[in-house]
Formats: sequence, C-alpha cells, structure tokens
Amino acid sequence: MKCIASIFFMLLATSLTYGQTARAFEKAGDEAFQKRDFGAALQYFAEAISIKPEDPELAYKYAEVARSFFAYDIAIEYYNKVLESKSAAKFPLTTYWIAEAHRGKGAYEAAKNAYESYLQKGKNDLYKKEATARLADCIWAMETIENAHDVKVEALNKKVNTPFSEFSPLLRGDTLYYSSLRYDKSEDEHNPPRKISKVLASVKGAKGRPLKQRFNTDNQLTAHTAFNSAGNRIYFTICDYKEGLRIQCDLYFRDWNNKRRRWGKAEKLPTSINVQTSTTTHPNIYNDPASKEDVLLFSSDRPGGKGGLDIWSVKIKKDGTFAEPQNLEGLNTEKDEITPFFHEVSNTLFFSSNGYQGLGGFDIYEVPLDNDKIGTVQHIGYPMNSSYNDMYFILNADSTTAFISSNREGAMYLDENNKSCCNDIFRAQISAPEEPVNENPIDSSAITIVPEIPPVVDTIVAPDPLVEIDLPPSSLEDFLPLALYFDNDEPDKRTRRNTTKKSYLQTFDPYYNRRFEFRNSYAEGYSGELRIQAEEAIDLFFEDKVLKGQTYLGLFSDILLKRLEEGEKIEIFIKGYTSPRAKSDYNIHLGKRRISSIKNHFRTYQNGIFLPFINTGKLILSERSFGETTAQQSVNDDLNNQRLSIFSPEASLERRVEIVEIIRGQ
Repeated sequence: MKCIASIFFMLLATSLTYGQTARAFEKAGDEAFQKRDFGAALQYFAEAISIKPEDPELAYKYAEVARSFFAYDIAIEYYNKVLESKSAAKFPLTTYWIAEAHRGKGAYEAAKNAYESYLQKGKNDLYKKEATARLADCIWAMETIENAHDVKVEALNKKVNTPFSEFSPLLRGDTLYYSSLRYDKSEDEHNPPRKISKVLASVKGAKGRPLKQRFNTDNQLTAHTAFNSAGNRIYFTICDYKEGLRIQCDLYFRDWNNKRRRWGKAEKLPTSINVQTSTTTHPNIYNDPASKEDVLLFSSDRPGGKGGLDIWSVKIKKDGTFAEPQNLEGLNTEKDEITPFFHEVSNTLFFSSNGYQGLGGFDIYEVPLDNDKIGTVQHIGYPMNSSYNDMYFILNADSTTAFISSNREGAMYLDENNKSCCNDIFRAQISAPEEPVNENPIDSSAITIVPEIPPVVDTIVAPDPLVEIDLPPSSLEDFLPLALYFDNDEPDKRTRRNTTKKSYLQTFDPYYNRRFEFRNSYAEGYSGELRIQAEEAIDLFFEDKVLKGQTYLGLFSDILLKRLEEGEKIEIFIKGYTSPRAKSDYNIHLGKRRISSIKNHFRTYQNGIFLPFINTGKLILSERSFGETTAQQSVNDDLNNQRLSIFSPEASLERRVEIVEIIRGQ
C-alpha cells in the first residue's frame, strides 16, 4: 500500500512554534520524510529554507520532498538553485531529478533535454540506465500525445470532489459509491494528525454522504466497495495505521440479511487471502461465465508475487468459501499493479501500473482475460492517462461511461502555494463503437464529458439501506414545514412595501446562482482545512436547503393541484422570517414581501392553473409574518461584517418563508 499512502495523504499544518531554528525545522522535516509524511515535511523544509534561503543542502532536501509530494514546480525551482550553487558537485543526481520532475508534470520535451544532459555528464551507471529508459519513455509519450484523440476529461463537481482525495468510484444503478480521505482520525496522538477515509454515496448526482449503519469507523480507513453478482454481498477494505503513515489493509465483506432488510456485520476474509503483515486491498468482483462462480480480484504485496503490489484472483465457490488465490503472472511486473476492474461484457481486465511504459506515475492498462488466459497488455492511451497517477478505472456495462481517480491537473488541492495533492474522480462519457470490439472496448476517439453524473443503470438495483436517500413526501402534510430561502434583502431591495410583483421562482435563480460568491465570501480569510470546512458549509446549505426547498415547492404544488381537482378545500398558512441585519419594522415589511412572492407562485404556477380555485375560495393563502423577533439571537447583525451577517449559513437560514400549516375542508 506504499503508493496509496503517498498519494492520498495531504498537507497538514506543522506544530513547531515561531522562533525555532532552521535546524529544528530541518530535523522535523527529515523525520517526516522518513515516515513518508511528505505534506508535513514540505512545510517543515519551507520554514527552514525561509530562514536559510542560500543553503544548497536545504534546497536539495526541499526539492526532494516537493517532487515526492507532486509539487513539481517547487521541485524544479529548487533543484535549479542547487545547480546554480557552488556546491552543485555534491549533488550529482540533481539533473536526473529535474528530468523526473519535468516528466511528472508532463513537460516531456524539457524532461528529454534533462535526461540527455544527465547521460552526458552523469557517472552513476544505475541512474544512467534509468535515464536511458526514461528518455525512450519521453519520446514514446510525445508520440502518444501527438496522436491523442479530441477528448476532454473533467473532474466531477464539488458534490463529490474536495481538496482531499476522492477515489475508488463504483457506479451501481443511479448511485455512485466512492471513498474520500477527508476525515480526522479520532483520538489520534500522531503529530500532525492523520486522516482516515470513509465510503460515501452520491445518488443521482446529489452531494455524497457517508454510508449508514456504521459502515465506516472513526479510527480506521474504510474504502473500495465491490458488490457480488447476486447483489447480496458487499466487499470493501479496512486499513489500520501502523507506525507513522504506513498502513496495512485487509478485505472484509457484509452479507445482506433479507429477513431484517439490512446488511450484516463486517466479516474479515480468511487468512488465505488476508495474509498477516501484508496489505490486501482493491477488491473487484466478476462472474465467470464458464463456472458461473464469482471471482474476486484484489491487489496485494503478499509473498509469492513478482514484486510490489500484484493483482491476484480467487474463485468464490457456490457455498461462499474461497479457493486458493492465484497470482495473475501474465500481467504483473516487479513494480506495482493496482486497482483491478474486470469488464464482463468485453472480457477485459483494466488495471493501473507503474511497471510498464507509460506517460508517468500510474497509468491505466487493459488486457483480455478469458478462462484465466491472459492476453497482451495494452496502454489505453491519452488523455485517459496523463503524466500523473491515473487509477481506479471503471466502465459501465454498455461501455458508455468511464470513471477514474487521478491527481492530474484539474484536481483540487489543499495549498495554493504548492498545488499538489490530491486525487479527484474524473468522468468520461464514451460513445459505443460502430462494430463490437472485444479486445479493445474503448473507442477513445469518441470520449466526451457530460457535466453531471448520469443515471446509468446496468441492472435493476433496489435501494441500498446503507445509502442515505431523501424520499420525497407523498402528502401535503409530509412537506411541513416547507422552508423556502431568499437572498439578503430580497425581493425588492431597500423598500418598505409589503408586496412584490415577483414570484418565488423569480427570486430563486439569481440567489442560487450566487452560491459561489457566498462560498468565497464566507471562506475568505481562512486557509487549509478551515477554508474547506467553510466552503462545505455553504455548499451544504445551498443544496440541502435552498435547492431542496425549490424542488419540494414544485412537488407540493403538483400534489396540491391534484387534491383541489378532487374537490377538496385547502387553506395554506405561510410564515415569514428575516435575518436581524435591519430594524424590526423594516424586517416586518420584508417578511411580508417574501410571503407575497410565495402567493405569487401559486397565482402564476402553470400559467395560472390555481387561479380558479383561489377565486372561488377553494384555495386560501393565509399568512403569519414575523421579522427579526423570531431570528436566533446568536446570528450576527453587524452591518459592517457582511461575512457573518450576510454570507454565513447561520444568517442565511433566517432568510426564509415556511409553509407551516394545512387546513383541509369541503
């Protein structure tokens, strides 16, 4: 799991106080680097080098850490400082590492020149051999990119991705399962604090939420879901920290309890699969058409492999027991092969590796796999692959939608200064080829990106009780209280009128379109994790409150119309709220205008379909209006502090109207 740890752990603040010496920061950086905590090491060395900017040894260490943390621009800058110093001869590999950094960021021409320079001057035979191979890789990469298809690969939006790492996508029905390494490990004494991953689900493109039923824990890393072919067993990974940031993973499963209508407790796979002191991770399941048995694929550094992490397979017998794991020798190398995914329709195994010729980091490869017969491994090309780490490739049954996880350009990052870390989930929409092709199911020339997660249904999938789903109400009373939210001083700014000509939907679109302004304004002045938390608070408010309210108002209106058409008489009571930024008398008028906009909604809905019911008294719209008097006293009302009095979630929650009561009659 060495690659996963280095990829997924992110920059955290140091704990050294102001005034400590450069040597103290350097020592702390050395210790963090030894533990592969590259984010912390980068911060320590940045502090050290700010104190001793002309020290070539510090510059070299800083560059080494930056390269390990994928902060390639910083690495190149400080390697060049070393080359320009009088002590350059003490660091004979500097030019080689400059070439590696250029290759890492996809600057293949610059990398090629640096490799050639090292081959002319370098004296280390081992690194000269590596430079020769890398030089060939750069030439191959430039040719591959020159023949690239006209395709855009884009990250999913912030409903799924964060500046931390999101990875291991799994599309099942209209639900995207994935893992996110954004959570604090509970009661962690490690300095800096460590992060854990949890499994989340995004239903129909909504914001991802952690799975229920205590699927995740607060002190272990949970990730990598895979369902068996019957849909009654879910496999996943649980990892524990050992020393420092080293983690060890094992595979677990949960079985569906049909009687209780829930998933059972987590059970660890047998020791024939989870070998002690080895990492076992990245489960994937497919059904063998010959034996009709499920096959479990996984990655492991267990003994008996070719080196690093290898891909293994194990047949699952009809009685649920496991056969002996087999190493897929035909595709494994001396380096790492990870994140297997078998595409049953085309009998193709996709995986990521850093052991084949590629564009850099981990690249995605495909290989035909039929009855344990392994075909020829092929690189799936650019731009699905990049110079960064490209992993966790999945493809839906009809080969129209692919997902990957990557730290390529376009992924979010925690720190503006180094622009490194972390993985995000990317998606490609793939057009089906004109003629069926089994050996290469991806027609890369037809890959396009769509802006939202599409509801791709491979099979009919029942709702998963692990996934939090908001089922829409089915009766008018079930909506209550139905809260609808407004922008500051809307509708109709700076007036004391009690009515407005605007309907609620006319106020909704301009307000919802300001969500990015609200996010940036509320998060202003924060950095790192605090900024992320502030941004997420605003995102959650606009999705769970503003957008949900507007959606529910439409559903409410449709049910209301049906009840009225069936002959019912209905009175609706509407109550207005405001944030406490202005005097109470002003807020009373503002609250009445907001209620007026809700009344206008019913008068104008579907070209006035409710008007006959309003005119005959079958639909009565009544109001209860209150201004600041009902606002939470803790809400900031400082006119000069717009961040808290306008843009904060607390203030935004007060700017609402609620449908609070329904009275039915005949």
